[in-house]
Amino acid sequence: MSESAVIRFLYQGLSSSETVVAEPWTLPELDASPLSPEASASAWTPGEQNGVVWLEEHPMPGLPAPLYVTGACSSTLDVARFLGERDCLPEWGSVLSLRQTAGRGQMRRNWVSPPGNLYAALRLPLEGPFLTCAAAPAIGALLAAALNALGFAVALKWPNDLMDISAPVPRGKTPRRNDARKVGGILLEQRGDILTAGIGINVANCPPETALRDGAAFCAGTLALRETSWRETSDAPSLSLPQTGNIFTFWLQLAAALFSCYEKRTSPDTWWLPLAERHLAFRGCRFVLSDAIPENDAISRSPCEGIVESITPSGALLLKTEHGSESFLGGSLLPANGDLPSNRS
Repeated sequence: MSESAVIRFLYQGLSSSETVVAEPWTLPELDASPLSPEASASAWTPGEQNGVVWLEEHPMPGLPAPLYVTGACSSTLDVARFLGERDCLPEWGSVLSLRQTAGRGQMRRNWVSPPGNLYAALRLPLEGPFLTCAAAPAIGALLAAALNALGFAVALKWPNDLMDISAPVPRGKTPRRNDARKVGGILLEQRGDILTAGIGINVANCPPETALRDGAAFCAGTLALRETSWRETSDAPSLSLPQTGNIFTFWLQLAAALFSCYEKRTSPDTWWLPLAERHLAFRGCRFVLSDAIPENDAISRSPCEGIVESITPSGALLLKTEHGSESFLGGSLLPANGDLPSNRS
């Protein structure tokens, strides 16, 4: 464990001359929030670097780098960028926020972010798959593996969605919109030499179907434990589950499990591939890939229908189509049965 693996409470918030990135909040507000640590933060010691001010707790076992805790922020990605520009966020450093006022997903879509869910950002090392198009499925595979290690039935919907698979869709079936639930998503942003993964996981609540965008592939859901989980084994670790409201403890356990998976890598570039294949959602199921970008033709964006086979070492999705096995670097997986009703009249 690095000596810099500490908890830092950004009680003064973060702001520049142009905008407020994170709002100030008090120690009593922290203690009363889902981000409250087990011990009161009142005994934390002050710290400062390049204009960023915090209160700091002792090193935390399992964390590979500092964790910054904020109240309301524009987005965890904005906080991570602010900290990174001031050399305060090393690789594997993370941000955890109570709520986001301008959370975002793919294509800059709004990510509804009320208190009670997990909103985090994690700085990734620019090495191996994180230097390539495989970055999104690689971090998605790590998160899926870590969540499963903690007892949650989660799979990776290529390239960057986390799905509840407590009732898995059988091979050979064409999924319908209500056959699976999206419980989380990942958004990668790179500024210069800083690559950050924004992570949102529905823990306490999720948007109703009427609030989803038109054409959303699946309905939203909340994280759920497996019926038979690690909690039932005698040697299982102690964890305050997110159902208890302790998002702080949940992120500590999730980040530690994720980094543990990463440290077990056996090759510099393709270590993530077995994880992605093991936790790939909808293998053997038929989908339409809209806005499809074939790996061998980055200009073509024609929809393509096929059966989900695997993920390639380059991070591409492998589909079995009428033309054989084809790989795609981009696109959106949608149910192949046209089960995409409009949510609005």
